[in-house]
Formats: sequence, C-alpha cells, structure tokens
Amino acid sequence: MIGCILLAAGKGSRFGDKKQFLELGGKRILDYSIETVESLPQIDKVVVVLPQDSIDLKIKMSKDFEKVVGGSERQYSVYNGLLHLKNCDIVVIHDTARPFATSKMFLDGIENVKSGWDGSITAYKSRDTVKEVLNKKVVKTLDRESIYIVQTPQTFDYQKLLYAHKKALSENFLATDDSALMEREGFKITVNEGNFLNFKITYPEDLELAKALLKR
Repeated sequence: MIGCILLAAGKGSRFGDKKQFLELGGKRILDYSIETVESLPQIDKVVVVLPQDSIDLKIKMSKDFEKVVGGSERQYSVYNGLLHLKNCDIVVIHDTARPFATSKMFLDGIENVKSGWDGSITAYKSRDTVKEVLNKKVVKTLDRESIYIVQTPQTFDYQKLLYAHKKALSENFLATDDSALMEREGFKITVNEGNFLNFKITYPEDLELAKALLKR
C-alpha cells in the first residue's frame, strides 16, 4: 500500500498567516496538493496534517483519508502522520505550501523507491553560485555541480522512515526534512527531478509570484 502525508499544520510565522488556507486562483493553497494526490490511483490512503484549531476544516476527497493534528515542529507533524498510516509499504511526504508540485514528481519518487532505493527526494540542480558564509564572511565557494535545491514530495520506504523518526525522537534530533533523518541512519536516498516552479510559499512575495504564474 502507498500512503501520502500532506502537511498543512504550519503556523505561518514567517508569512504572517497560515498560508496553506489562503486563496490562490479561486481555491485554497492546500487544495492544489489535494487535487494532485486525488488524481493519482497509485496512492491508496492520505493523511492530512492540520493545526489543532483547523482540524474541522472541510476537505473533499474520494480516497481513504484522515485528518490528524500536527505537532510543534514539522518533524513531529510527519511522525503523527506516519502513526496513522498502518500496513503501508511506501509513504510520500508533501508540503501543501508547494501548490505546483506535479503528478510526475510524485510518481517518479514512488517508482524510485519501488526499484530499490530507500528514499527519493524531489530536487533540482542549483542555477546560482553558492557560497558558504559564516558571520557575514565568505568562507568558500561550493561546487555548484553537486548542489541540489531540495523540495517535496519526498518518498520513502515506510518502515525505514518510521524507524528513522523514532530514532531521532529518542535522541531529540531535529531536521528540516525527512531525508536528513534517513541519511543519518545510512539509508540510500536518490533524487527525482524537480524544478524552480515547485517553490514553497513562505513569504508574501511568494504568494504574489504564484498568482502571477496562474495568470500566464
């Protein structure tokens, strides 16, 4: 069975509002992710992770789905979602603040894990020169050829990801994405192709960019 966790529990502290519920092109931002997942017959069950005060949010979906309350950190929200996906072989994690993730990104990740990888993350090669900076001082220029900008969806072997989360929880280790938890346990992670348009709506200007893209 293939499950999917849609993360919509963010507080929006950087944006100034819960951006996943804001309107974009006539629907809520999280509805774009819901519709994409709904269109994929490969995904059997969906868990939508929401803030406590939004758990009664109306969601339309024909798939088997469940709403669960998120945690104080993204990592804890994913863990809560994992605990509600039982008898699952593969799990896809996606941030609903990325409304332009394509079906292909989901399917490519699933195929990579089916082929034997422990995980597959959506990413694209950096277009820009990247520098390491400490205390406003440039330390060095990194090799752009080996730098990837990481996005979601991210797809994993369910049992291995659950193990990595439990281990991190027991050691009070926090990471910014699920792949980092898998990497620290030595699991094999590959990449599937992302693109710049699959950006995360983090700041108000990101929402303006998203609106402009829809008008093209």
